[in-house]
Amino acid sequence: MKRAYYLSIALVVCVIAVSMPSMAAQQVTVRGEIIDSVCFIKMGARGADHRDCAQTCADNGIPLALLEEGTDQLIWLASSTSMQSPNDDLKAHASHTVEITGEYAERGGVKILVISEIKHISAN
Repeated sequence: MKRAYYLSIALVVCVIAVSMPSMAAQQVTVRGEIIDSVCFIKMGARGADHRDCAQTCADNGIPLALLEEGTDQLIWLASSTSMQSPNDDLKAHASHTVEITGEYAERGGVKILVISEIKHISAN
């Protein structure tokens, strides 16, 4: 009797464990244009004509972001180093197409891509 009880508990635990989504973060690679988030959201500014402004905004603390190719979804970016803005690593790529590899983090309905690698694809 005890054996059947423990087997049924073990079975329930296994079913729950298998049905839960994976907790391990997965690496993704996303391609798109590095944009100045404020000017893009306010005015739709992007591309080579906006490169100098985007770099100046980045120097002044405005977050650079990735505008995903094909979906035009704005992806917020974060440095993998604590207490460091990703702008220093992204600024040289402003208005250019890049591939960013990293892991998504999400809290409170907001999602960011934590950068592990930036690969320059082309100047726009």
